[in-house]
Amino acid sequence: MRMIGWWMLLLLALGGCAPRYLLDNSPPQAPLVLPDDDAAHYGAQMEWWYYTGHLSTEKGQHFGFELTFFKRLTNEDRAPWWLGGVPAHWIKDVGMLAHFAVTDLGHRRFLASQRHNLFHPWRAEEQRYRVGIEKWTAEETGGSHRLRAAMDGYAIDLRLTPTKPAVRHGPNGIVDKGQGQANYYYSYTNMQVEGTLTAGTQRHSVKGKAWMDHEYGQMGLTGSQKGWDWFSIQLDDEREIMLYLIKDQGGLVDTSGGTYVLPDGRSMRLELGDLELTTVRTWQSPRTGAEYPAGWRLTLPQYELELAIEPRMASQEMTLKPVTYWEGAVDVSGTSAGAPVRGRGYVELVGYDEQASFDDLKLSREH
Repeated sequence: MRMIGWWMLLLLALGGCAPRYLLDNSPPQAPLVLPDDDAAHYGAQMEWWYYTGHLSTEKGQHFGFELTFFKRLTNEDRAPWWLGGVPAHWIKDVGMLAHFAVTDLGHRRFLASQRHNLFHPWRAEEQRYRVGIEKWTAEETGGSHRLRAAMDGYAIDLRLTPTKPAVRHGPNGIVDKGQGQANYYYSYTNMQVEGTLTAGTQRHSVKGKAWMDHEYGQMGLTGSQKGWDWFSIQLDDEREIMLYLIKDQGGLVDTSGGTYVLPDGRSMRLELGDLELTTVRTWQSPRTGAEYPAGWRLTLPQYELELAIEPRMASQEMTLKPVTYWEGAVDVSGTSAGAPVRGRGYVELVGYDEQASFDDLKLSREH
């Protein structure tokens, strides 16, 4: 009873605390300003910095990697029931979560881990781009992005240098997600990578290519929306394609689409009607029972582009709490105006595991 009394006193003391940050829930209007907007935004309810890429060693070993930092202002959230269901900002006004995954193609192994800031040091700076939880970090320095992360079995220390200007998705970098939701979104679609990857006791020098996404605003699934499929494709002829396909109970949300990027960095909006995407096979996870698409055919008629997209490994499912999703390296092949073309990419599939989906994480103002 004495401990319960102290806990209640603490909650009463915290109850007088107002949120530290003021959420800006107004529709985004001002254009992106880069590189300033690489840094953190403390008016945005949600924000994430997302890296995926493909690495090769001097001996021809191949790896895929993902490193992601998520930030959320908790002003409108509630703590779990076992913490009394109190306003979440009484406990933590900024929630941070990071995911790190490696696809080891030589050993046919996929490993993922996560970090959070509930009890660990973290940063997401407003004046410069530097984010991190404990020793997992991403920062801009000298025009390049430096990534560091480690888990049991694998570690990376990489320098990523953009070879093209950032691509703004949508007018001024603002994308319409449907049901009145819009947020800022841009990508560095072609980043040259060099650094080291440690696998077990072996430290390898690696080179490769990566992709970086940065989104911020009041983001989340709304109403009947239940998930999304996201594709980043890097063709060997220096073209890139990004697709985001938001799903609801009736199919695809009509504001879904993407961006087509030319070798010189110019980009064009892809509307949903500009593309044809067909699933050609599926894969069922032995861990969760979720069934995921596991092979696609993509056609962009106006660019005379026909592509086959194949996972480099089927088992690239992220079973990290609270949400399960599939995020994996893919191979790309096909034709462009009848000529052969190849490439690589990453695919993210969200909402397929009904036992650990985003249903409980939809925008707070709907509850």
